[in-house]
Amino acid sequence: MPLRMRVTNWPRCCSLIRVPLRVSILLAIVIGAGAAIGCSESDTTTSPSALKCQVSLALKQGAMGSSGGAGAVTVTTQPECAWSATSEAPWITGVSPTSGQGSGEVRFNVAANPSATPREGTIVLNDVRAVVTQPGAACAISISPGSQLVAAAGDGGAVAVTAPTGCAWTASSTTAWLVVTSGANGSGNGTVSFSVSANAGAERTTAIAIGGQTFVVTQPAVGTPSCQYSIQPTTLSIAGTAGTSPVSVQAGAGCAWTSTSSANWITFSGASGGTGNGTVTISASANTGSARTGTVTIAGQTLTVTQAAAGAPACTFTIQPTTLSIGATAGTSPISVQAGAGCAWTSTSNASWLTFSGASAGTGNGSVTISASANTGTSRTGTVTIAGQTLTVTQAAGCPITLNSAAQTVAAAGGAASPVAVTVTAGCTWTSTASQSWITITSGASGSGNGTVNFTVSANTGPLRTATVTIGGQIHTVTQSSGCTFSLSSSSLSLGKGQSTGRTVNVTTAAGCTWTASSNASWLTITSGASGTGNGTVRFDVAQNNTGIERVGTLTIAGLTFTVDQNN
Repeated sequence: MPLRMRVTNWPRCCSLIRVPLRVSILLAIVIGAGAAIGCSESDTTTSPSALKCQVSLALKQGAMGSSGGAGAVTVTTQPECAWSATSEAPWITGVSPTSGQGSGEVRFNVAANPSATPREGTIVLNDVRAVVTQPGAACAISISPGSQLVAAAGDGGAVAVTAPTGCAWTASSTTAWLVVTSGANGSGNGTVSFSVSANAGAERTTAIAIGGQTFVVTQPAVGTPSCQYSIQPTTLSIAGTAGTSPVSVQAGAGCAWTSTSSANWITFSGASGGTGNGTVTISASANTGSARTGTVTIAGQTLTVTQAAAGAPACTFTIQPTTLSIGATAGTSPISVQAGAGCAWTSTSNASWLTFSGASAGTGNGSVTISASANTGTSRTGTVTIAGQTLTVTQAAGCPITLNSAAQTVAAAGGAASPVAVTVTAGCTWTSTASQSWITITSGASGSGNGTVNFTVSANTGPLRTATVTIGGQIHTVTQSSGCTFSLSSSSLSLGKGQSTGRTVNVTTAAGCTWTASSNASWLTITSGASGTGNGTVRFDVAQNNTGIERVGTLTIAGLTFTVDQNN
């Protein structure tokens, strides 16, 4: 593209400046309209005139495209003329020097354009603006993973699409049994989701075309078990020299898998597929340039490989610790990384409940802080890959259990109590125990997930009593009504008219059963045993009968009536 420079309002006596373009950046120079410009044979002032100090620019270097690069502008003016330079675009940086006098050179850097849309920015030198035009990034689209094996009974999945901002793409299926459910049209980074119908026949394969890339989906024959896959590690950082590295594949018995590489410098040494658990050995060729990253799809899982630049030192990495056991509550834990000077490393989590608090990458020795969310279910295990090393994290169960009732009251006669319903996350186990022997758990002594605890209560022959049933750490309180019964050694007494003292009545009942005694006649006086617990004796006195007639009085003892008949 030729460079066109136009100077407006320039007197005829002044020559027009022409600047050749040797790069792909357009440098346009616009002179500020506010400057008064004219030609003069002499300068009668003590400072340089505006005309004399006009600046002319010429692009010296800076061949670059959408990927950016370094550039320089030659400044031409009189030796006594001062100038300053600034950038008006955030993606044009490193302007140096920012000021000067006389002719010179201004250098600058242009960042890579992350968008497919061209952009313009300016560098200002006094009242002259240099317009830098940068083309948009090429629409290079990549997908991850590159393939997936789905269950014979029907399944779904998602594909991550990486593309520069503004790059449009489409996704479409080539067969009726695979349907793109979302992401059929996208721009920039995005996700394509799909569903696969159940397979009623032999193994079959189809594909989704995504922005010129092909995502392969394989579905096994009907009756083939549903297969789940994982790989370790999921990221690798390797030296710039050629080398190999094993990758472990975990798969169910009879579950077939394959491997593909999306980078021509990453190949397979030996078998690249198998059935059930196995190992794939990847081979990276020597790097002759800058650091690079590529991906390999193994059993539908993505392995990201980062290779150091040519000549970079061979890097070895270790982490401490390599295993963690943590409680059910949310929390963080630091992990130490040991690496050689200049050896870069990254970290990725393979479990959604494990994230990073702070930086997850570094160079040389460092640390990573992992953060675990609270566990509301059964115990779980997840992994984090740090500097190519695997950290295994086991978190204790955090199963919250709720009961449909916290307490109940049962009759003294005993029998079956009201069942207690247990609500808990599926897979969470629990047990039930009673605090007293008079409660017997008949079902639900242990369980998993939601359930019911049934129990019976023995008849109560004593006072009101309370016990608990502990279910998965939750307390259910059982209160049983009193079952106390009482009897007296006699129910009546006949006496003559004279005074009688120290008369007794024995009370028989169960231990712990309380009772009281009271007189219903003024001539009957209780001298001891007005109250008691368990077996006891009531003592009373009978006053002399001076009424001249027979009289009858009563005592109420433990709710029972004791009658005294006194003659005249």
